[in-house]
Amino acid sequence: MVFGWFLGYIEAMQGLRNAVLATLAYYDVFDFPLTGFEVWKFLINPARVERLKEGIGEIVLIDVIKELEELQKNKKIVEYNGFYFLSPERLGIYDIRIEREKISAQKWKKLLNKARWFMMVPYLRGLFISGSMALNNSTEASDFDALVVAKTNRLYTCRILLSFVASLLGVRRTKHDVRAPDKFCFNHYLTDQNLGILYESLYNAETYMSLKPIFAQDDLWVRFFRDNIWLNKFVYNSRPEESYLYRVKPWPVLMGVQHLLETMLDTVVGEGVEKFLRYYQQRRIRLNPVTYASGGRTIFTDAQLEFHPHSEERRIISRYNETVLNLGTFWNYSELDSGLE
Repeated sequence: MVFGWFLGYIEAMQGLRNAVLATLAYYDVFDFPLTGFEVWKFLINPARVERLKEGIGEIVLIDVIKELEELQKNKKIVEYNGFYFLSPERLGIYDIRIEREKISAQKWKKLLNKARWFMMVPYLRGLFISGSMALNNSTEASDFDALVVAKTNRLYTCRILLSFVASLLGVRRTKHDVRAPDKFCFNHYLTDQNLGILYESLYNAETYMSLKPIFAQDDLWVRFFRDNIWLNKFVYNSRPEESYLYRVKPWPVLMGVQHLLETMLDTVVGEGVEKFLRYYQQRRIRLNPVTYASGGRTIFTDAQLEFHPHSEERRIISRYNETVLNLGTFWNYSELDSGLE
């Protein structure tokens, strides 16, 4: 019995060590070295990289730090100024990360200054920032990728009014923008009673794990993670992060405007407007050739809108698998994309 326990312990530690290494490999694709805390936060589930016979239990920060130190001692990774890298040849991405953090800090000021005005948009229930801004890994050319949550049965009304307000502010990215620095790209919409993400993959899990809440009504932020429990299959420590640093403070005047407009639209007329806008927008999306582009995903239903016709997911996953393979540590381990068309 003792021997069996010992073997299980060794297996669990090997799984954790490989998960730590795999996590560094994933973010290396983004030229993004990680701190020890970030490795713990974004840790790839050890069960994905190692065939574990039993669960590994809770993984606390000190466990990850110990594995990082062991990997460093065995010259599997290197550390510089509190950041961890796969090899000495990758130390150059430290300067890239520091520079992008400075750029992101300036962009956050612009983002929050403009995003506060969206609080007046009827039926807008939540706004989460994703992509490079969520990781503080932006370049000067980066836009603001946003996940929008709208009230159920008012998705298309919310979308068109959000686009209208963003256009008035001059911060909406349009299909004609090849580059759109400091503009909002509303590329994913959910409804507040349908928060589940249907397409599972490591790429999507890591993306949604890094979301930053700008504002969210009631318990929306917590419910998002509850309804997407599948994230834990990929990211071991998936949980809602109360990131107040990035939140827009409530502005009663704007919230009053939103309430007034919703009162006016919560009528038979408002239902008719929603039906018309749904028909109009779905028709435009359906007739757009980009909707059917290869290697991406476009969804337009009553509960969800997603516009990623030229997704980076497949390229990122491919580069990650190649990096993992070159490490020569894992047994036949690789990841798939989320089923892109």
